[in-house]
Amino acid sequence: EAADEIALALATGAHMLEAFVSAGMPSVAAAARHIALQIAVGRDTFVELCKVRALRTCWQKLLTASGVTDGDATAGAAFPLVHAVCSSRTLTVRDPWVNMLRVTTQVFSAVLGGADLVTPATFDQAIGAPSDHGRRVARNTGLVLREESFLGKVLDPAGGSYYFETLTDSLAREAWKRFREIESRGGIVDGLKSGRIQTKLAHDWQVRAEAVTKRKIPILGVSDFANLGEVLPVPSAPAEGRSGSLPIHRDSEAFEALRTAAEARTERLSATLVPLGKLEESRARVGFAAGFFGAGGLPTHESSEGRGVKLACLCGPDERYAAEGAAVARRLKEEGVARVLVAGRPGANESELRAAGVDGFIFVGSDVIGTLTALFEDLR
Repeated sequence: EAADEIALALATGAHMLEAFVSAGMPSVAAAARHIALQIAVGRDTFVELCKVRALRTCWQKLLTASGVTDGDATAGAAFPLVHAVCSSRTLTVRDPWVNMLRVTTQVFSAVLGGADLVTPATFDQAIGAPSDHGRRVARNTGLVLREESFLGKVLDPAGGSYYFETLTDSLAREAWKRFREIESRGGIVDGLKSGRIQTKLAHDWQVRAEAVTKRKIPILGVSDFANLGEVLPVPSAPAEGRSGSLPIHRDSEAFEALRTAAEARTERLSATLVPLGKLEESRARVGFAAGFFGAGGLPTHESSEGRGVKLACLCGPDERYAAEGAAVARRLKEEGVARVLVAGRPGANESELRAAGVDGFIFVGSDVIGTLTALFEDLR
């Protein structure tokens, strides 16, 4: 993903260099002095830090390959202004206060990666037009990191670190390989016109979205530790629309749509967690199930009573499921529970549990969005 971002930036830069020279610029070096590089900085602190460093390395290699000499590089052609912006994809509508932490780590990565200019995002810009408070916090984020964390006191803080240097080198090599592949197939313009780049990005997004829906990529405050009683700030105006040839996504959009659907129901659906065994035996899976349902906007409570309950989930160790899971599930069904789930992977006793009325299993790596969407449809 980071390598693709660098490769696309290089392909765009190569096209601009060619266009400038075709329009009358005397040389590639002269054209390069009119180009600034912009890159988005996302959630993985160390990868994003090295991505900014790798972008500079690859740009210098591109200019060298285009005939820029050492003298031209010394005159500034190989050292463009690098503008890092905080990734809008990582911002959330739900629990927007966590966006302050996201922006802080992103600015940190950008500065330590060597960006010349950094634009922080406001914590509320995914909700609507940024507020004065949001703009002030964004501005102060950079000031605090500069004045109190002293990030600008060291020229290249990642330089010399084996991990950072190795990661930067591997990113640069992979990005250069992907850049050459784009160029070999006609360049950035042909890639966009033909739809190849859109198809590649759409595939990559589907892979990422699947990981998000399974909570393999956790989103604090949305897919993990959701605050169902939160009061969101009210925007002063709708967010400005953005358009272009490439779609715009946010990691949290599927979970937020599910939360909105849950809150819009005439009768709010909730989940009853049925602990099996002693307190210390059931705690882990009670906590997991509460987080699983909470990510979709379903409040939970613990009870062994099934009357008047639409959705129940057994929570306990596998040994308890084998010993008493089937009997409890059968009782819950007899009491009128519409859907009975089990917190845990299907094991050796899956057939017995399903025969007793268990409708499904939830576990680490299961599809949260798919499971909860199906429940919403079944329990209208």
